[in-house]
Amino acid sequence: MSPLWRDEVGAYLSPGRICLVRLKRGLRPAVSTQHEQALNAGEAAGWEPALAALDALLADESWRGAQLRLVLSDHWVRYAMVPWTAEVKSAGERLTHARQLLLSMYGELVSQWEVCVSESPPLCPRVACTIPAGLIADLRTLCAKHAAKIASLQPHLVASYASWRHVLPRNNAWFVTVDQGSLAAARIVPAGWDRVHSVRIGTDWTRELKRLQTFGRIASENPNEGRVYVDAPQAWREVAGEAGKDLQWLDEPTMALDTLQQLGRLRRWAA
Repeated sequence: MSPLWRDEVGAYLSPGRICLVRLKRGLRPAVSTQHEQALNAGEAAGWEPALAALDALLADESWRGAQLRLVLSDHWVRYAMVPWTAEVKSAGERLTHARQLLLSMYGELVSQWEVCVSESPPLCPRVACTIPAGLIADLRTLCAKHAAKIASLQPHLVASYASWRHVLPRNNAWFVTVDQGSLAAARIVPAGWDRVHSVRIGTDWTRELKRLQTFGRIASENPNEGRVYVDAPQAWREVAGEAGKDLQWLDEPTMALDTLQQLGRLRRWAA
């Protein structure tokens, strides 16, 4: 069967929740099955509960025979902007440079993690992210067990930005993803991102959003720039209350949605 006609399953994994959506491919792709499930993550917030839930679901006929697009919570991801350096030329050198920078920021915690570096135009910084190698290995083992091909594996911030990119401004704005326990943000410039920011959060997550908004306005000469665009669970708008009135909450798209956009929609309404 051609990959263009093969069903896709999008799966979002976080310490506290797992969401799956199956998109039936064809001339008119449509969601055939979806599932969301709260998890008892405990204080450690490891990935074992999420992978156990995914394992059980992939054993069910409803989720078999499709390629997987996986999105991982930013709780398990660390980011850094890697400045352009003329001396760093090959892909291997870029990876080593990024790993050294991540180690300087996060210490030995990330020394054995997998690192990925984005492409970028000459003279522009690159985005580096690192994810626990154990999590990646466990995911690959689990998918091999169920004969499920991994079509893509992305951190939440990266996948969500790709889904919303078409409606975001091209310069001097913050794009933010919020989920239970984590917040990640990227500052948008014409060449892509020039800053990335991620934190573990508690109940007062609006404080982080307001701080980003303040940074954006200070850095901008145009009052229409420096805005904060937020991808967050739908119910959290009411929770934000007055503190969120100046934020640009991203609304549900009206266009036809691909697998990851459908997954993001389910995640926003499920939480």
